[in-house]
Amino acid sequence: MDNHLQADQRASAAPPRRGLYSLTMIGRDLGYILPGFPISVLSFSLLLTLFVTSVTTAIIWVGVLLLPVTLLCASFFAELSRNRLHWWGGGVTAPQYLERGAGMAGLLRLLRDPRRWLDLVFETFVSFPLRLFTFVVTITWVSAALGGITWAFWGFFLPREGNTFPANFLIAISEGAISPEVANSFAAEATVYTVFGIAACALTPPIVRGLALLDATVTRAALCSASASPTEREWQRPLARRISSAEGWAWITAGYSAAILVAVGWPVLSSIYSVHVAIAMVLVIGQAAALLLAIRLPAIAIAVAAVIPAVTALVAAIHPAVPWPWPVSMLIVQSGIALIVALRHRWPWAITAWLLPQLAVIATVPAGSGFTSGAVTNIVVSASISLGIVLLGIVIRAFAADRGALVEERRANAELDAKQRELAARNLVARELHDVVAHSMSVVSIQANTAKYRIPGLDEAAEAEFAAIAQSSRQALTEMRSLLATLRAPEGTAPLVPQPTLADLPALIETSRQSGATIAYRADGCADGDATARVPAATALTTYRIAQEALSNAMRHSPGADIDVTIAVTDAEITVAVTNGPPSLPMGGAAGSGSGLSGLSERVAVLGGTIAAGPTADGGFSVRATLPL
Repeated sequence: MDNHLQADQRASAAPPRRGLYSLTMIGRDLGYILPGFPISVLSFSLLLTLFVTSVTTAIIWVGVLLLPVTLLCASFFAELSRNRLHWWGGGVTAPQYLERGAGMAGLLRLLRDPRRWLDLVFETFVSFPLRLFTFVVTITWVSAALGGITWAFWGFFLPREGNTFPANFLIAISEGAISPEVANSFAAEATVYTVFGIAACALTPPIVRGLALLDATVTRAALCSASASPTEREWQRPLARRISSAEGWAWITAGYSAAILVAVGWPVLSSIYSVHVAIAMVLVIGQAAALLLAIRLPAIAIAVAAVIPAVTALVAAIHPAVPWPWPVSMLIVQSGIALIVALRHRWPWAITAWLLPQLAVIATVPAGSGFTSGAVTNIVVSASISLGIVLLGIVIRAFAADRGALVEERRANAELDAKQRELAARNLVARELHDVVAHSMSVVSIQANTAKYRIPGLDEAAEAEFAAIAQSSRQALTEMRSLLATLRAPEGTAPLVPQPTLADLPALIETSRQSGATIAYRADGCADGDATARVPAATALTTYRIAQEALSNAMRHSPGADIDVTIAVTDAEITVAVTNGPPSLPMGGAAGSGSGLSGLSERVAVLGGTIAAGPTADGGFSVRATLPL
């Protein structure tokens, strides 16, 4: 279960843009909503049973072993939820799980993973009520729509009643103009139900889309990793990756608290404080919205959190036996808002989230009963409790920041150690190249240059052969020194030397001919003088290396064979082809490893070109590459 998604992000996109009333999109929304409830019923029953059993049997150590299994099951259902969200078209980012490890210790390590605990909380306590709501609303709405437009066909078989909703509706909207006999007729009832069914059908796509978006938004917030914001500091990112479920926990906690506030605060305000039911509903829902807004929009959340308690203090009836101007429910929620702001935002935001609501409420006290002893006590208790919670949140955030900075420092040290080890390995390779290859090439160059002095009676052909060997060895030594400098220098500080271009190809061909090979060279589409200007430097270097490697292979594996080299340059591409016939002389003992052609393939792939190499029909070999310009 550690590799649920790709390492960083699963490829996903927004739902296809086919319109709100597209049958494809309606079917996709229904296909996302309807299976969710049966799955949530299964996850709720299974995970709750496993969790309760784990807790109750923990004293005999059975639960300690069963709890990691419960977390694995929760992660399985969470992965199923992410797969459904991905199928629907919602953006899905990879969750960050801790490495499990092997054996019993690896299984117990799951207990330290906050991501898996969040999976358990969501799939046990959040998904069930959420998907019960979306499922019931969807089924009810679709059934009402289909039942309304088809009522004229099956309503005839229902028993007739004198007092029906369509009859009352027609009489009410007509203000008595429609008689009860007409309103209670089958035709009138069928007309009303049909109109309601058509209206429900017309509203079904946006209703279903809204329910799907509700499910997808909550699921994405709880089960998917949050992307780092552009303003997030570098030291925060390792911590966010380590505890990738922090935002999911915030959304779940805020959502549950908001739901409890609406369920408790509304009747408290309307019954105990004698606030009108509608006004109490608006006030409670407003503060619940502020609790949710504190996660992402602290400025708006603080403003709402300051206005709602102030208005509540103004409209609440004053009773000596009840806390005022801060009701207990609003005081608790206000502390929660301040805590969320303190944990997720910098300390000035946290102090503002504490101070501004307190000042707003204090400003409304003179308009009420004034600064009585009970009001002063209530204000002092509210300010003290909320300030303590804010300071606790600031301390926790500072501690998390220090931990994040420590993690970042350790990561930087690990990267530095890795670079030092890499540099040491490169220096070792450089020493080996210098001690073995460079020394041998120097000996070859010296022997070739002094051959005509050491060996008397050499003819002109032999001297030219030794001169070609000396030239090739000097060129190889030059390139070897450049390679050694690159290996020994720190990254990005190696000295730059001129790289071969197309203008150097004739010299390469001529040097190869001096070794005795018969080579035909043809350049189409460009003259040697302006080839470098027409072809990018990287493409020119790759073309040169292809010709160099192909010529070397031809002379080594097919001695005495005729070689044909063709360079063709057009406005869009450059083609290099090297073809040799079968060998006409005995082959030597120098066999290749095949790494040369592999290296050419990598060079060509980087530039977006193609290369083909293989034997020809006459027993020769051909290398052909095409590079875009």
